[in-house]
Amino acid sequence: MRINTRNITNIVINTSKQPVEFIPFSQFLDKSPNIQQIAFIGKAIFDSPDFISILELCASRDIFLIFGEVGATSYENIYALVQFGNVIAVNIHEDDPNVQTLMALKERFDTPYPEVNIIVSAPPHIPQDSLSEQSYAFYNLADDINNVGCINMWREPMIDYDGGLIGCWQNTNFKHPINAFKLGLDKAINHKKYKQNCN
Repeated sequence: MRINTRNITNIVINTSKQPVEFIPFSQFLDKSPNIQQIAFIGKAIFDSPDFISILELCASRDIFLIFGEVGATSYENIYALVQFGNVIAVNIHEDDPNVQTLMALKERFDTPYPEVNIIVSAPPHIPQDSLSEQSYAFYNLADDINNVGCINMWREPMIDYDGGLIGCWQNTNFKHPINAFKLGLDKAINHKKYKQNCN
């Protein structure tokens, strides 16, 4: 059965290891006209020499962006997060000097965007005897996650930095033989190997 991908408007791109390359990414967008929002997970995206071009390209196509973690980067890149008006949210560490730069630029542009979520230092580990039954239920579900179908494989699929279609972030063992950057989202999602992996 063919999967209707017109309703898949949000994707996640894993840039924890490397940033995306501009040309394959641009070609992917050409083949995937329904995309409205992209979340970049991993701060390597800020290492891209084409970072500003990526933001500008997405803005020209009315694609909203989220950055899961702002990495150490230049003033020009921080400026671009505010400049084009399509970055809706960023996560940034509390001790990152770019926090103040980002807030000052938002004030200068008189815009609430991007929404800035401050990443604070992790709290101390909670001893097991203080966990509630509800917490135990969550952890039990997490332990059995490989037995639970991941709805994000269809609603908000994840793509690796090189275009490999991972599907769900829980699906780390999948070797992603399907390249969404080359095929486009529709052909990648409807690929026989992807469907087999999801069953």
